[in-house]
Amino acid sequence: MPASDLLVKNLRITRELLKLSQEAWASRIHYSASQVSGIERGERPVTPDYLDVVDRAFGTAFVEYYDEHVRVDPSPVWLKSWLERQKEATLLRYFELAVVPALLQTEAYARELIEASTTGPAAEDAIATRLARREILTRDLKPVRLTAILDENVLYRHVGGARVMREQLLALTEARRDTVSVYVVPAEVGSYIGLDGSFALATTHGRVVGFVDGPLHEDAIEDIDRVDDLERRWELIRRYTPTQERSLELITKAADTWAT
Repeated sequence: MPASDLLVKNLRITRELLKLSQEAWASRIHYSASQVSGIERGERPVTPDYLDVVDRAFGTAFVEYYDEHVRVDPSPVWLKSWLERQKEATLLRYFELAVVPALLQTEAYARELIEASTTGPAAEDAIATRLARREILTRDLKPVRLTAILDENVLYRHVGGARVMREQLLALTEARRDTVSVYVVPAEVGSYIGLDGSFALATTHGRVVGFVDGPLHEDAIEDIDRVDDLERRWELIRRYTPTQERSLELITKAADTWAT
């Protein structure tokens, strides 16, 4: 069991051993019951600040455990199964409505997204971890091939200011073409099936698994019918994209609008 999963499990076990409900536990540490519930379900990150409050309230040593075992991998529990599939994949396919896929993000762009919900050491850990995952695209032994389809809205969503956006978009145009392909669904397409939401597909060990972005979907999707539906959506969305060369022109045009 990953260290972060064990941490969450032990937080819950400690609360139960103390015969405290989530509401009573929350009251003792001055958090809301919904925050405690979210942490125990793996939908909210376990932060050092939270653990420090727990340690002081109950005489535990969760901060020490976090520093020794969890800080190296701060990913939320609901994401870990997908990340394992991602590392093992030979092909990754991403469709994104709102932001650049994590594996293609620059440090500045990733920082803006992560710091919108996390601060302090936890944010720095998350940023470093996200950037480190990009090595699967450039590693010497079997680099992953990645194909990303972006809604054109992604190119104009204000993340971190003009400089951050321009750097990010230019990075997309300069990505290694032997491992990375980026396509854009032009805004002129209007309504299409992709507006239902972002998702990803990983081909690994001769099979395909899916992932629908967001903490309400807590694991990699392996059900054959659901994966088939995601693959059908991918093919339908792909029909709306121009060539890779034309897509890169759209990205370059957008980058120019962010010039400072």
